[in-house]
Amino acid sequence: MALRTSFSCEACDENGQTTLDEAIQPCHRGCGYTGWQQEALRILETDLGAEILQRLQQISAYREQFACHLCGACCRLASQDADYATLRQRAEAGDDFARQFTSVFLPYASRAAAREKAPELVAAVLAETVEEPEGAERVFFYHCPYVGEDNRCTVYGTEKRPGICQSYPETPLVFIQSQCAWQPWKQETHPQTLMAHALLQVSESLRQRLQWALEGRPGVG
Repeated sequence: MALRTSFSCEACDENGQTTLDEAIQPCHRGCGYTGWQQEALRILETDLGAEILQRLQQISAYREQFACHLCGACCRLASQDADYATLRQRAEAGDDFARQFTSVFLPYASRAAAREKAPELVAAVLAETVEEPEGAERVFFYHCPYVGEDNRCTVYGTEKRPGICQSYPETPLVFIQSQCAWQPWKQETHPQTLMAHALLQVSESLRQRLQWALEGRPGVG
């Protein structure tokens, strides 16, 4: 709103348009605030967007300073906040992460089965989980059938290996175990990544509303 003070419109000011929601509305013909909307849209589409994307690129580039040490934990025990049926529904509804995840990961038959395979990891995940109501699970465990005995991916370099594996840990996984080679990177950059994505969402919402306002579409968004 600070930018808006560089513009003026007597009619709008008389109507008391002081909040952002009131300001992002279609202007009347000759409104002095049309220029503000156009400039705000330009900043969101160029300056701010470029700044956020540059920061995300820096975070991603910093990831290259770390390297997997083949512990196999992320393949043998992945955790999610949804059961397999729900993930499949999300995949069918167009959720790309769910589609990729269910293309390789399979659910453990039970939590007990997951504990038998990786007791320490299951305990660590549950220790960071919001308390579960009795009889209700909020975390579900999965494994990849393509991990070999040497902890190497047996479909590495093929189309069966999805992008979420290639970009790990830049994925919305619930938990990364403390000994993972990527944990220091994730711990250091996670707050910055969350902030950057939050700013992207907010700026995209404002950008769309400003675009609609300039097109004369009131009450949208």
